[in-house]
This record gives sequence, structure tokens and C-alpha cells, in this order.
Amino acid sequence: MNANRFSFELDGLAVAAAEIMPLATLKRSSVQLQKAAKVVNEQIGNRQLLLFFSITGFILAGVIEQSASVTLRANSTSPYSSAEFAEYVENTSYITRYCQPPVPDEKKNTVHVVRSIPHIEIPMTKTDRTESVLREAYMWGTLISPLAASRIAARVGAERLFGAGVLGAGVSALLVPAAWLTPYHVAIRILQGVFMGAMWPAAHMIAVTWFKPKHLSGFVSTYTAVNLGYAVVGLLGTPLVRHLGRDWLSYIITLIAIIWYFLWWKFVEETLNPNRPIRDEHRLLPWRQLLLSKPAWACGIAVMGSQWADATLMLGVTKYLKLVYGFSIAYEDVLNSLPHIGHFIAALTFGIVVDHVRESGIVSTTTARKLFVYISHFLPAALMFVLGYTGCDPAAPAALYTASLALTGATPAGAFASAADIAPNFAGTVFGLCQTVGAAGLLGANYVVSEGLHGSFAGWWRLVFGACSAVLLITATVFMGMGSGSIQDWNAECDFEVEKEIVEEASRLESVLE
Repeated sequence: MNANRFSFELDGLAVAAAEIMPLATLKRSSVQLQKAAKVVNEQIGNRQLLLFFSITGFILAGVIEQSASVTLRANSTSPYSSAEFAEYVENTSYITRYCQPPVPDEKKNTVHVVRSIPHIEIPMTKTDRTESVLREAYMWGTLISPLAASRIAARVGAERLFGAGVLGAGVSALLVPAAWLTPYHVAIRILQGVFMGAMWPAAHMIAVTWFKPKHLSGFVSTYTAVNLGYAVVGLLGTPLVRHLGRDWLSYIITLIAIIWYFLWWKFVEETLNPNRPIRDEHRLLPWRQLLLSKPAWACGIAVMGSQWADATLMLGVTKYLKLVYGFSIAYEDVLNSLPHIGHFIAALTFGIVVDHVRESGIVSTTTARKLFVYISHFLPAALMFVLGYTGCDPAAPAALYTASLALTGATPAGAFASAADIAPNFAGTVFGLCQTVGAAGLLGANYVVSEGLHGSFAGWWRLVFGACSAVLLITATVFMGMGSGSIQDWNAECDFEVEKEIVEEASRLESVLE
């Protein structure tokens, strides 16, 4: 009897030990990972880690934003089947209807002979309408959240809010398969837009907290990694959905978001956030001065123009190349993906250049910001206006599209960074205002492109591109007149201790601006 009881107790202890062992192992693993995070931070550096996580976080944001469109197109059997695509091209393409075959001239050069080209109406398919609704829902989410998120970030910390934005948008993708193409799907897209809209002001607060002013533009340019996400999901998401099924893209996005957030939590939130430089985030924001600030509104209006151009390029020009110029459907993923890689590379280049220009003291910060707004607005405006008059040569509009998208990559080095220049203590809130105005530009461009290609404007391509050119010119002119790179007087004086290098850089910058 005693032997049985002793054996029973041993079995109970073995079971208890088996239950405790995984917990102890998990705890040891967590401690070891935390030690590894500290070692990595010491070896690599805080700013390099933030740069890596910022780029990967924005890439994931771009993947989430375009995931609905990619899934719709990959699963669609009606909009761009071979027969329908051939019919669209036959009915709408300049090449097949209004351009005679190329003929050699006297100098043996190939010449396109152009006939009179009337306005063309492009039918909107069911998939087009569904995609437009889901895209617009996401845009409304990005309109709602930035300004409120900037004040939340000031309370809880920008690092926490940035990580929560990526995690929230990624985890909500897990609900998409059950809600697919129902009203709940629209609600999920709005929610994802809200989370993504919160990332922008949080990233701006991280920028002014951790990066010296002479490196600020380079970090802000990494925001265009969103476009890199468009390319990734376009090139990899389509075959994934076609081979594994519609729901797998959502599952993989959720898994990657959870892994990313776990690493962000260990390497950034737990390691960096307690040691972050103390900044004046809790001071009462001077709302009246902010809302009456001409440089702040000039920044927001410039961002609106840039967002309008990006939406027109993404939504209108690719369809213009396929349906009007007869670009093969086989190149759809290339048209929707590869130019965005060029946009990201161009943005990083512009950011590095403007930081070098400001550090060398060649021009003032205000002049540098206005120069890059000129590059990101005036030059694409000219190219997009010409886009509607390129005639029968399909290589010309494709080249103009790529060049325009690359030039808009100068926006972070110009308008985006200006939000941090004019009020570094409230950079998140200023940029939240800019992103709110910018989201209005996205919605406006979405309406103009939809109506211009499918609706009451009866496919007036030149009107769509002309409207975009006009918006770019007007918004750039406003920034040229009212924009600034100088610290405004309503930016509260710092009465707290900050990193020594930031104080030195601020004083040097002020001397240059004077």
C-alpha cells in the first residue's frame, strides 16, 4: 500500500515537473533573447536597428494595403481573362483602332501615323467595383487616425504605437477569410487603414527622438518602403494565392506581423524605450498656433499633392498602359511592382543627398526643402501632362510613368521632413495633420480616376492626367510660398535634458538658417 502511494506521488511529481519544465525553458529562452537583444544593440547600434525595423515595418504595411487587390485579381476569372482582355484592347487601344502600322520614312526610320483619337469609355467590371470599395475603405481609415494617433504616441511612446500599428493591421488580416467580400470585410479594411495611419506620426516622433537633424531626411525617406511592399506583394502574393488559395495570403501576413512585432518588442520596446532621450512630448500642444501655422498647412497641402499623384500613377496609368496601349496582361505584375522598387531607391537617394546638402551648409534647410518639393511636384506634373499626348509609341508612356514615380520619391526629403523641421517637439502631431490632409488627396484622386476611366467623364485620359498635373502645380506653389524648414516660434523651448549631439546639431542648424 505504501509502495503504491509512494509510486503515485512520484508520478504526480513527474507530471508537475513536466508541466513546469516548459515554463522554465520558456523563461530561460526569454532571458537569453533579452541578453542577445542588448548585445545586438551594443554591436549594431540603436539607430541602425530602428532603420531596419522601420523599413521592414513599412514593407509589411504596403503588403497589407495591397493584399486585398492582389487577392481579388489573382482569384478573378472575369475581368482580365484572355478573351476579355483581347476585347478591351480591340475596343479601346490606340494601337489597334487609331494608329496605322508603323511605316519606314525616307531615312528608313520607323514612324507611327496617328489618326484622330476620340474619347474612350472603359467598362467597369464587378471586380473593379469591389476593389474600388475596399481601397476607398482603407483610405478612409488612413484619414481618421493620424492626428489622434500623434497625441496617443505622445502619451504611450512612439515606439509602442508604431509596433502596435503594424501588429494590429497584420492580426486583423486573420479575420479577412471569414469576412471575405461582406460588409465586415469593408469594416476590416477601415480598421487596417486606422492602424496604418497611426504608423506615420509615430515614425516621425521616432525620427526626431533618435536621429540627428543631419540624418533626419535619410530616415524619413525609408517611409517609402511602403512602395517596396507593393512590389513584394505584387510579385510574390499573386502566385501564392493562385497555388495555395485565397486565404493563405492573410494567414502568412498575420504570421509575419506577429514575428515582426515580437522582435520589435524585444529589440526596440524593451531595450530602447526605457533609455530613450527625454523629449517634450507631454507639454500642452499649442493647437491654435498649429492650426494657424502657414508652414504646417503648406506641408500638409504638399503631401496632399504627392498622394494625389501616387494614387493616379498606381490606379490610372497602369490601366492606361494595358487598355489603351495594349500592354500584355502578362506584364500586369511587372507594371504594378517594379516601378515601385525604383521609387524606393530614388527616395533613399534623395534623402541622402538633401542631408549632405544641409550638413555642408550649401543652402539653408528651407531652400533645400523647397528644392525637393519642386523636384517631387513640378517635374512629375510636366511628365504626367505629356503622358496623355504620347501618341502611338507605347514605350513613351511607360518611360514617363516610371520617371514620374521615381521623381515623386523626393517627397519625403521635401514635404515630409519639413514637418519635423518646423516643430521638432511636436513633429508627430504636425505630420499627423499632414497625413490627414494627404489622405484627402488619396480619396480625391480615387474619385477622379474612377469617374474619368469608368464613369461620367467617359474615359477622358487627358483630363485625369491633367487634373493630377494641376493639383501638383497648385500644391507645390503653395509650399513654395508658405513652406519652411525653420523652427517656428510656437515650438516650445526645451527645458529638459536631451542627448548632447542633438543640442549641438540644433544650434548648428539654427546658425545656418540665420
